[in-house]
Amino acid sequence: MMLELAAEERRAVLFLVSLGLVGMGLSFAFKVNSRIERYVVPGENFAKININRASLSDLVAAKVASEKLAAKIIAYRDTHGPFRDMEDLKEIKGIGDYRYERLDEVFYAE
Repeated sequence: MMLELAAEERRAVLFLVSLGLVGMGLSFAFKVNSRIERYVVPGENFAKININRASLSDLVAAKVASEKLAAKIIAYRDTHGPFRDMEDLKEIKGIGDYRYERLDEVFYAE
C-alpha cells in the first residue's frame, strides 16, 4: 500500500529524513574522531578550542594567532601552567585588547 501524500507533506517527510541523516552523520563523526570533542563547547553557537589543550598547529589554524604568537601562548602555558581564564592571555606580550577579543571568540579556558 502506497501512501498518497500532498506535495507539502512529501517535502516535510523529506526534510525530517534529511535532518535525521545529518544527525546520524554528526554522531558517527564524533564517535570516529574523538579530537572533535575537544573543540565543542556546549551552549555555544559554534565550536571553540580549549586554549589549554591546543597545539601550536591548532592555534595557528584558528587564524587569529601568528605562529610567533602561538609559540608565545604555548611558552606561557608551559611556564605558568594552564590558563585559569581567558584574561590570563593579556599577560603575554603582544596581546592587547583587540587581539584578546579575537582570541576570546575562538578559544576558551577551562
